[in-house]
Amino acid sequence: MAGDEPESRGGSHGGWDQVAETSQIFEAELIALRLRDSGIEAEVVDQTFNQEPLPNVRSFSVVRVLVPKDRIAEARQVLEQGQPLPLDGESETE
Repeated sequence: MAGDEPESRGGSHGGWDQVAETSQIFEAELIALRLRDSGIEAEVVDQTFNQEPLPNVRSFSVVRVLVPKDRIAEARQVLEQGQPLPLDGESETE
């Protein structure tokens, strides 16, 4: 059916849009964590192709961070804002 394709629901991934792309899963997880801490649902999609031996080729190492399409602008704004590091190098815990 034509209406069942993800694109028909909007967004590039079935109602979700890509807000970031990296070659490392840990970077994508950190980005997603920052978004979640801001109240934005985020999903990490690891599309890395692994076969040894294979050099680290960017086109084979793709990890995407997706957010709901209606929150894409807010997510980009959150990621553009710098977050200062603590002066003592320790994170604040309560």
